[in-house]
Amino acid sequence: MRVEPCCQSLLARILPAVDEKKEGTCIDVGVGTFAFYCELFARLGFKTVAVEPLPVKKLRQICQRDNITLIEGCLSDINGNQNLHLGTFAGFGNRNFSSLSPDWFGSLQEVRQVQSMRLLNLLSMVQARTVTCLKLDIEGWESAVIRQFPELPSTLMPKIVMFEYGGGVSRQKGKGGWSAQFMKGTIECLAVLKACGYGFSIGIDLAAGTKERIFDLQSSTLEPDAIFYPNAIYGNIISFHGCHYPEDEIAKIATLYYGSWVNFLLTAILSR
Repeated sequence: MRVEPCCQSLLARILPAVDEKKEGTCIDVGVGTFAFYCELFARLGFKTVAVEPLPVKKLRQICQRDNITLIEGCLSDINGNQNLHLGTFAGFGNRNFSSLSPDWFGSLQEVRQVQSMRLLNLLSMVQARTVTCLKLDIEGWESAVIRQFPELPSTLMPKIVMFEYGGGVSRQKGKGGWSAQFMKGTIECLAVLKACGYGFSIGIDLAAGTKERIFDLQSSTLEPDAIFYPNAIYGNIISFHGCHYPEDEIAKIATLYYGSWVNFLLTAILSR
């Protein structure tokens, strides 16, 4: 399935439904170079924040045009400076794979020092009163942020959180984003969200022949086989707090993005 276009189409329908008055802030953490969720959030009419340590020219232009607050830094578990390991994929430098983790499959030994902040500090900085959506794509570091959710006051708990999992190879190989270290982090994300009251969830994966998976964290044992396809490659999980969206409507949207992951992956690589 085509992951990013599908998730963007889902959020385009879901966010106005869960926040009709558009009172909350939408935050795109780890914007990257091609799937600009912050642009979608702004066009939907939400107050929008983009957090990206290595912003490309196009992102700067989008932020200026759409009145998006751009924070040149990263979200992590400390306030201060962090070493960002520059990214690589298929033998070429690719900033979409840059990570705070030296063990990430896309990390180079080359580092760049970047500003870092904790989640509560970010929310205070942007003066968020409520959070409609928090999107996290930070290359294996998602658990370090979601681990902070129990510190949030109820008013700042995101209605929708979307985070990336996996990457590099298929789940069956148990390497890359599926290695024991990062798989543990993914399950920790789900466990923390469950403890914080998140329930209704959607999984969208790149693997060929897959469809959206819908599950409830509150009734889930968090067994990987119940959440991820055996041939899963990478994807996003979208979890809801105190709300949900009709499953038949989700299926209608997702169906438009079924297809060969090979062609999409090649397109994505070239576009990066």
